[in-house]
Amino acid sequence: MKKLTAIIFLTTISFSTLANEIYFSKKRMENFACDVALSLKKTYPDKTLRSFKKEILNILRTDIDPWVDAYPIPAGFSLPKYVEKVTGFPGFPMSRSEYYLQNAFILYGNPKMELAVPTENYFASYIHLARKRHVDFLNGKEKRFSLRNEANLLQQIEDHLPEVANYAFPFLDNEGLPIMQRKEGVKEKHLYKLAIGVPTHEMYDEFVVESQRYNHFSSPLFIWLLEQEDFSVTPEKLYSKALEIYGNPMVALGVIPWIFSGDALTVDRGTSSVVSYKMERLVEGDDVPGLQYHFWGYLTQGIMGNKVRVGALAYIYEKLYQKDIQDWTIDALSLKTGDQIRASFKNPENCLSGSN
Repeated sequence: MKKLTAIIFLTTISFSTLANEIYFSKKRMENFACDVALSLKKTYPDKTLRSFKKEILNILRTDIDPWVDAYPIPAGFSLPKYVEKVTGFPGFPMSRSEYYLQNAFILYGNPKMELAVPTENYFASYIHLARKRHVDFLNGKEKRFSLRNEANLLQQIEDHLPEVANYAFPFLDNEGLPIMQRKEGVKEKHLYKLAIGVPTHEMYDEFVVESQRYNHFSSPLFIWLLEQEDFSVTPEKLYSKALEIYGNPMVALGVIPWIFSGDALTVDRGTSSVVSYKMERLVEGDDVPGLQYHFWGYLTQGIMGNKVRVGALAYIYEKLYQKDIQDWTIDALSLKTGDQIRASFKNPENCLSGSN
């Protein structure tokens, strides 16, 4: 019965009718999957998909799970380890640590997060600057703005670097009060704040430091993206550049969604998203940052073999409940791509023979 249910869900998300146009062709998807799979096979010739998953889940529980509740994303809840062993599910519908799957990919390939070429924490500076300016906008201290259209953005980011030195993310004003939106009649939990997460949480300080470390590590690729023309970067080009910078396919697959999650979730999309607009459109839709974040985030889920569980959740929540067809379209495309990467990893000879 369990197997039959899985087959039904898999069939549903694989063949469900999509109303949005897809620009990322099947041929390109297959070739991209081969590129990723072959780079993984070259780097980890003795690994299996099962061993990848086991080791990734261990990283999630050991290195990431301790601080995730300081940023309470409503992704679900974690299951006891003995339940995970039986079901293969670390949480339902996802554990909160699974939201940070990309971080586990990074640690898998580079446990100490060492950069070949030292750099400043540009990505953290951008996020802090964007959030601070958005608070000012909401409080009427500056006019509506669009960071991606400001010619001096890089200079602004460089000038703001001292604010995030030593992995800090300051969120209090000179009087010790939180820098946040001020609006009468609105509950505090609904007001936009400079701080990310819950500053009163016992693990908040560790969460900030860890987040800033990932931001620092991601800065070389972020800066490269910032320098590209709008809608000019293909997935193939981005992955190739990430591989060039970080020298490891798991790290590349982790850094990319970390950047796009920052560009879509930790800043306001209307005023502050920037690098998502550097990417080629993969499907029809107006939520450019959301679509890029979903594609690269769901890709790691697909590679991990979570297509059925995550795909079923996306189908029910996004297509049936929210009726958000563009998100459902990109999720399905991403999960299919991840599944194709798995197939190519298992049978790399199909790529080498040119059957794709």
